[in-house]
Amino acid sequence: MTKHNNIYKHGRKSYQYDWFYHSKAWKKLREIALDRDNYLCQMCLREDIVTDANIVHHIIYVDEDFNKALDLDNLMSVCYSCHNKIHANDNDKSSLKKIRVLKI
Repeated sequence: MTKHNNIYKHGRKSYQYDWFYHSKAWKKLREIALDRDNYLCQMCLREDIVTDANIVHHIIYVDEDFNKALDLDNLMSVCYSCHNKIHANDNDKSSLKKIRVLKI
């Protein structure tokens, strides 16, 4: 397990949906999202910075609305750094709202 994955897994609220991230449907949609976003971090691009994306982030979290888990419009490709910033603000609902609005 990489250092990033270890930090991310320990910071997650629940392991309830781990099965989802190993499903064929998720893996396929993840590749579609990365391809759609040209494998570039969408948050960095907003700052005119070009960074490779290696994570597909759920804007509305899976544990908040499972119906959006496989909704391509609910996904954004991000780099490790931006993904960590997003999850560092998980308790700050105003920060989450800003990220969601930015996607729209």
